Parts: sequence; C-alpha cells; structure tokens
Amino acid sequence: MDPLNNKPDINQVQRLEEIARYSMAALELCAAMGDYQTSLTKFKNRKDIFERAVQGLRQMIPISLYAFYSVDAHDFDIELEHCEPPQKQVYIKGVVDFLIDKNIVARAFREKRTLTARTPDHKYHLLIHALTTTARSYGVFFCFLEKIPLEMSIVDKITTIVMKSTCYALENFDLYRLVDQKNAELTEKNTRLSESEIIYRNTFENTGNPTVVVNSEGMITYTNSQFLAFSGWDRSHLINKKRLTDFIVQSGKFDFALLLLASEKEITDNPITYIFENGATGKKNVFLKISSLGIDSQYIVAIMDVTRIKEAEKELLHHALHDHLTSLPNRMLLQDRLSQAVRKKKRNEQNDYAVFFIDLDRFKSINDTLGHAVGDLLLIQTAKRIQSSLRDVDTVARFGGDEFVILLEGVRDKKACEVLSQRIFKKFSTPINIADQELFISMSIGILLSSMHNVEEVDVIRLADMSMYEAKKLGRNKVVYSHEIEEKKIEKKLYLENHLLKGIQADEFFIQYQPMIRLTTNKIFGVEALARWRHPEVGIIPPNTFIPIAEESGLIIPLGRKIIELAFTDYACWMDRFPELTDFQLCINLSIKQMLHDDIVDDIQSSAGLLKIPLQNVCLEITESLFIDDTKQVADTIHKLKKIGVSIAIDDFGTGYSSLKYLNQFSIDMVKIDRLLIHDITKNTTNFNIVTSMLLLCEAMGLNVMAEGIEDIKQLEKLIQMKCQLGQGYHFAPPQDKTAIEQLIAKENTLPLP
Repeated sequence: MDPLNNKPDINQVQRLEEIARYSMAALELCAAMGDYQTSLTKFKNRKDIFERAVQGLRQMIPISLYAFYSVDAHDFDIELEHCEPPQKQVYIKGVVDFLIDKNIVARAFREKRTLTARTPDHKYHLLIHALTTTARSYGVFFCFLEKIPLEMSIVDKITTIVMKSTCYALENFDLYRLVDQKNAELTEKNTRLSESEIIYRNTFENTGNPTVVVNSEGMITYTNSQFLAFSGWDRSHLINKKRLTDFIVQSGKFDFALLLLASEKEITDNPITYIFENGATGKKNVFLKISSLGIDSQYIVAIMDVTRIKEAEKELLHHALHDHLTSLPNRMLLQDRLSQAVRKKKRNEQNDYAVFFIDLDRFKSINDTLGHAVGDLLLIQTAKRIQSSLRDVDTVARFGGDEFVILLEGVRDKKACEVLSQRIFKKFSTPINIADQELFISMSIGILLSSMHNVEEVDVIRLADMSMYEAKKLGRNKVVYSHEIEEKKIEKKLYLENHLLKGIQADEFFIQYQPMIRLTTNKIFGVEALARWRHPEVGIIPPNTFIPIAEESGLIIPLGRKIIELAFTDYACWMDRFPELTDFQLCINLSIKQMLHDDIVDDIQSSAGLLKIPLQNVCLEITESLFIDDTKQVADTIHKLKKIGVSIAIDDFGTGYSSLKYLNQFSIDMVKIDRLLIHDITKNTTNFNIVTSMLLLCEAMGLNVMAEGIEDIKQLEKLIQMKCQLGQGYHFAPPQDKTAIEQLIAKENTLPLP
C-alpha cells in the first residue's frame, strides 16, 4: 500500500478514508500474527523468520533496505546476520556504526520500542527496534524508508508488534530446535542402548566360558549356552530355580564373596577355586571369577574349567617330589617327611624313627663296563626290591646316584632295623637279570636310630651317611649303626665338616712342599704340594683327617680349586725369581671326586693360563682306586689332561689295587712306590724283590719311578744300588713352607747329604 502524503489540497473526507483503510490493513496484519506464529514452527533457520517478518511489514510500509543484527554470545556487541539487498551491506554497516556512536542502538535496547532516526546522508528514514524478550536479547532490526509513512504512530505500533512476534518466534525456534536435538540425542541413545544390549547378549553368549548372572542370594537369573552344556541342565530348570551354590562344594566361601561385593568391598581371593559337582557331568575343578554387574544385587560369574590344569599341577608336583628314573620320592620329599618325623620326636620322646643310608657297592664299575642304560635299569630294579621290603607307611627315596635313604617311623631299637636290613640283604642275594646278564649287587648300609641320639635335623642324614662310609671301610656289604661309632670321632667329624667351608672362605688352608730329589745328583727337580689346614681353634689339621670329610661333603671341589690356586701362585713366584728353573716340576694330588668332576680340566688350564705356568711342568698324582669305580670317565679325563700338557703319576703304587694294565692303558708318566714297601727294603726280602721288579718293569716301559718315604741313608744307598732315579722323604727334607723351598732353590738346587 502506498503511503499517504499530507497535502493541503486533499479533501478532508478523502484523508479520513485513507486513514481508515490504513488502519484496517494494520488490523488485518495484527490478526494474521497467530498464523505467523504457527508457521514459525516449520522454519528451518533464522533467515526465514526475518524474511517473513519483513514480508508482513511491507504490507504497511515501503521498505527500501533492512538488516537484522544479532547479539554476540557474550552480549558485548552486535554483528550483521542478514540484510537485503546484500550489495548494500557496507552502506548498512556504516549507518549502524553511526547509530551506535549516537547511542541510539543502546536506547532501543533500553526502551524496547520502535525508534526513528535519519541516516547520516539524510537519504533514508530509519525504524529501529530491539529484538528482546523477557528471557534474552536476540539483536536489532533496522528498516530503511525513503518516505515517511502517513501515520507514524500506527507504523510504530505495528513495527513493535511484528518485532515482538519475531522475538518470540526466534525464542520458539530455539526451543523447537533444542527439543529436536534432545529427541535426536534420545533416539541415538536408544539406538546405542539397543546395540549395546545386542553386543552384551552376544558377548555374554560367546564368552567361551560357562557364565551366569546371579542375585545376592546366588539364584541364577541368566545363563549362557556354555553353562547349560557344562552343567547338563536345561535353561527352564535353572533360571530363578537353581542357585549356583547347588553345584559347588564349600558354598559358604561363594556366599561370602557375594556378601563382600554387596558391601562394595574388594575380593582379595578372586578368582576362587571350587569343586563343581553335578550328577550329569561329574566332578570338576573350576575357577569362579565373580564381579558386580553394575545393577543392584546382580553379579556375573564366569566359570573356567581347570580340571586338566589341576591334574597337570598334580603331575608336576609329583615330578618335583619324585625321582624321574625310579619314581621313588626324591631328596626334597624325603627331607620334608624327615622334618615331620624330627618334629614329632621333639613333641613326644616316644615318636622314634630310624634312617637307613644305602649305597650300592661298585656300581660305577657296572656303569662303565655295561653302560649307563644297564646302570639305569639296575637302579630301577634295585628301587623295586628295596621298596618291596618295606611297610606301606615307610618311605624310601633315591637320594642321588646309587644312594637310597629309608625313613622308618615308630622304630625304637636295633631289632626292627636288623630285621629290615636282613630282609633287604636277602632280596639281593639272588642276581638281577638285565640285558641277558645276571648281576649280583651288594650294598653298604649306615643306620641312625633316633632313640640312641639327641641329634638335630641337619645332622640326621650326615650321621647315617658317615655310618655307611664306615660300613664300606669294613669291607662293604655291611651294616654300621651311627651310635656304635666312637662318639668323639663323630663329634669331631661333624665339627670339622661344619667348619670346612668357612675355612676355605677364610683362607685357613695353606700349602707345604716336600722336595723331590734326583738320587744320583742329590738335586731338587721339583716339589709335591701338600695341603694343610690351620684351624683357629683346633690348630693344624692333617690332610688324612680333612680330605675324607671334604670328599664326603662335596667340598673337595672348592677345596681342590683353592689348593691349585695357592700352589700355582707360589710356583709363579719361583719362576719369576729363578727363571733358569725351566724344568722344575710341581706335583699336586687329585682326589677321586676331583678327577670325576666335569670342570677339572678347565679349572687347571684357566688357572695356569692366568699365571703363565707351563703345564708341561705340572704333574697330577692320582691313586689306583680311581680306576676301580669309573674307568671310562677317568680315562677320558686323563686323555684331556695329557692333551693340554699335564703329566700323570700313580701315587702309592704297589699296595692297593695294583694292576699292570693301568700303566699302559692310561699312559701313565710316573709311578710312585708306596712308602710301606720302601720302609723295610733293607730288611724284608719280599719288599726288596717287589721294588726291584717294579723298577725293572718301569724301566722296560719307559716310566719314571719315584721312591716315597726315604727316611735314612741305608734306604737311599739301597735304592741307588737298585738304580732308582728319583725319591723323596724326611731323609732329604720334610714338607716345608714356600720360603724354605726358595732357600733350597737358591743354593743351586743342592741338598747336602746327612
């Protein structure tokens, strides 16, 4: 509708008619506001709302330009959101900045009505209205008019009505958009919840383990298919009808776990092992992993069948406590049962026990001769025969190698022990048939009776072991009781055994050297290293006392290393001081267990290499008894030693198990004639003839011979007459420390004859 101009030539009646029509149009616009609000709910954005508002105003006033400015997020400023036409954006921004500077925009916000103004260039009339509601401010509407409307008061009112409707439309639009957003979020949550439920059901069903949900009373409220198969029950007979405790032994433990979870306390023993017992599927070992489901009084229980694991653990435990070859209890299980027996004895003096320590006689010879496979079969048969001699309550264990230990409880005197030992001897009176061969086995037995000793647990086995060694000394195939051995001897042996390792570590051992002499020149050509023990309380302990103890206890290996280290160190000092001694010999004694130890060759080679000692000057003395027990291993060790340059001597030859085959079979370099033969050489014709024969034999075989124990001039003269080249004994010098040896060497290797 075109605006009305206030011209004086217009008829007054016509003017009133025009005002009436203008007013009717305004009333029609106001009446249309209801439909306007309804339509707003269908708008997609704020621009549509602005354009609809302007469309209504255009029915009343001729709008040239318009703009909507929105309030920023912090209500600190306004910024252009929409304008028409867009190409007038720069012009409109300039006008708005002008109005802001004139404080007209701020006044529009305060008065919340339509304000009028002129543009700075006076080109347009302006209608300004703030878009506000009771809740918030949305922005400002700027309307640019080229002409002033006929009735400005009516235009102001209509603009105010339209702008307020627009404000509420914006408010409703935000509300509708928020509702739509919440509805979308709710729809998404429902979708995710539905997906989560599907995932949960599939996960629960396919856990791989039987799984159930139970309430606080243990009633099964849900179950997967694996549990149905595991329990053998149908779902309809389980849900809300059976408790999980109906299937497990010691259900109280399970109820307590539920109680802890219900009180929001931690289950420290989780998973828990139970016996799952069911008539349909039998008895099984299970782990129960119990966790809160996150729903009041609902708990998820995962069940793992560990029956095979428990069986495997049981088998592993059996292997850990039993000998793999004979299936007898091993040393660990024996020690446990022995500990129990000792504790029972301490609680009640009447709870006596007996311990048999058994060692097979000459088992190593069988092993070397017939092979380890036959040796193993022999040990198996031996174990069966010993076990068949015992009561069910008795324990027989393989202690190691060819050693067996029997623990008898409830035994007070020798009578019961004699009955058992005779029964065992009788079992072995007949041969054992292995590999088409008949093998006769004898054994040495040491017995400890607790009724005869007030002994600590750590000494029980050692006392029985000591008794067994005494039985061997008596000729084997014997029985010796520990209480029959001289008490002081036992006490001293135990005392020394307990202090032996400390002595090695505390450097209580030292070396004395006995010169070895060329009898024709009376010169030293070498020394024999002899170990000595200076105990801080006992004093000097001779080797024939501590060497057997070291061998029996296994400490001969570290002791032997110590002796070699000390001897090599002294020898290296002599070589530095007397470089002309290029052929000076160092003899060291090796025990049986040293020779049979796997590291003996490496030990000697590494020690010599460290000190730069020529191994061709080192001679190792061994006894003939070595060849009796383990011929093959001794031969292998001798071969390795000779390969690195070491020479080998047989000590104490002529009084033991002398066999001429050893001299050739093992490439022996020197024979040392036992001092017992030398002692009576001037008086005893038999000894003289034996020594003469040995000298002739060794000369024919190209072996060096040394006479031990030369104590007087008559023995020396006789040996020189018999063309014996080498000797040692107190006639020349007793064992001396390294300083005395250095003094002898310094005297040009010459000892004056007495």
